Amino acid sequence: MLRAMPGLFTFGLVAYPVLVYVALGVVSPRTIALGTLGLFALRAVLTKPGRLWTYAGVFSPVGVAVAATAVWGAWSGDPRPLLLEPAASNLALLGAFGASLFREQSAIERLARAQVGELPPYEVTYCRKVTGVWCAFFAANAAACAGFALYGSRESWAVYTGAVSYVLIGALFASEYVYRHWRFRRYHGARTDGLLKRWFPPRA
Repeated sequence: MLRAMPGLFTFGLVAYPVLVYVALGVVSPRTIALGTLGLFALRAVLTKPGRLWTYAGVFSPVGVAVAATAVWGAWSGDPRPLLLEPAASNLALLGAFGASLFREQSAIERLARAQVGELPPYEVTYCRKVTGVWCAFFAANAAACAGFALYGSRESWAVYTGAVSYVLIGALFASEYVYRHWRFRRYHGARTDGLLKRWFPPRA
């Protein structure tokens, strides 16, 4: 059970819109908010201190957004804070990615260096531009999520935040991933290297 906790926690975050939509038809918003906070507390207790600090450094923006909306929902008993969680998470990611543009390494550059090590200057510039693209996406997605939460039906909110939003994220990620390999022809042992090498052979 303990080994399954990280997977269950991740599933809960991804499936949050659907779970909230279903739960709002059964229990009160305050109960859902308190349950969310309880899961966060349980996750923290069951995580080793070293890993907990690592997770906090990586996932703190989204974690703070989810916890803040849950606290708001528990205090007010209003369902709107729960519905605004996806918008808050996107704004948190926008803040994290946007802030990295004012640092030596952008968010995408840090992720790239973790995979391939050193990067030439032209790839560093590319990573900074891609970070900017993701910032624009997070801003637009946050606005859409907030619009559905405040002005749309719960059904439309659940469909957009629980399905459409993830499809858009996947499409942007996949498009950039393919474009990057077409442009740089750099491979580092990923499972997709075999297929992409056929499409985009390494340059001599």
